[in-house]
Amino acid sequence: MIDKDSKYFSLSGDIPIGGPSTWHSIDWDQRRVVSVTMDGEQDDESLAIEHFKGSAKKVVFKYYFLWQYAQMSWKEMNLWMRLPCHPNIVPFDQVVVDELEGRIVGFTSNYVPGGNLEENKSRVFKLKWLQQLIKVVDELNLGHGIAHQDIAPRNLLINESTDSIMLFDFNFAARINCPSSGEGESYVEERNVIKGVIFTTYEIITQDDSLRSIPHEDQNLDNLELKWVTHPEVKLDHPVESYQLMLKEWRERRERDSRSGNVPRLIDWPAMPKPPQKTISLKTVQGQTTSVTVDNWYERRQDIRGRGDKVLNWERPPQRLLDNGIRVLSTGEILNC
Repeated sequence: MIDKDSKYFSLSGDIPIGGPSTWHSIDWDQRRVVSVTMDGEQDDESLAIEHFKGSAKKVVFKYYFLWQYAQMSWKEMNLWMRLPCHPNIVPFDQVVVDELEGRIVGFTSNYVPGGNLEENKSRVFKLKWLQQLIKVVDELNLGHGIAHQDIAPRNLLINESTDSIMLFDFNFAARINCPSSGEGESYVEERNVIKGVIFTTYEIITQDDSLRSIPHEDQNLDNLELKWVTHPEVKLDHPVESYQLMLKEWRERRERDSRSGNVPRLIDWPAMPKPPQKTISLKTVQGQTTSVTVDNWYERRQDIRGRGDKVLNWERPPQRLLDNGIRVLSTGEILNC
């Protein structure tokens, strides 16, 4: 990643008498030149850079690079983009397509600073955040028929500007009434939201994740201790019993008021487009050659170039070429070989 102080540079400009002024600013990270026009005679290029930088937005880019996960990525993208705006769900940003053929390669979501609850353990875990988490998973479950199926400290962020918890990462999510598993989607009752929220809260407070280090079907809420012992480094804004009571009342309410099949705002999305097919030659156990037609989920770049087509290069070109005999280690140390 290029240092933010070195990312932008104004190569040239046009400053007519009386204005307006235009500076041609380079974004080294994106490898593009943008012309910034301002009122008056602006002979300071730093003003143009500040205007240019002001339009930048920090996001998280998620993409698939193993064909086995293509359907799961398609499902996550389509589900997430269709969720209505919610203060406790990280907003979906945009679909990312390649510049050659307009094919989908991934998507972006808004960046929330501060780290997730697994990484940042220094902040006070507030009771109202647990209440917010309960409300948002109820909205997903009962309002939209969606089960997140991966609620854990690593998938929870704190938006410090709004003092609210935010849920993200929907790659394991599924429609609760999904007719059958497939296309990257599978509802598993053993991963239900009640277990997810209660185990997550227990992990945050006690820092004990041993009860979830076993297969989901073997995880049992009855194995939780009646008295939760707060970890010495964990800070709460209410007694631990208040968290347990909130979870107990919620669990009883969900088990009592189960609304099977009654989803007022069901979310649906199109099936993933079928990939092109290709014919390959295989040898049978008898040594005979046979032809089989299969889905062409991926191609090697050398094969694409071999037939004269273009490929999208993701690698950023080097800022400068090294002389022969010079090596740069991952630590930044330079060696003369």
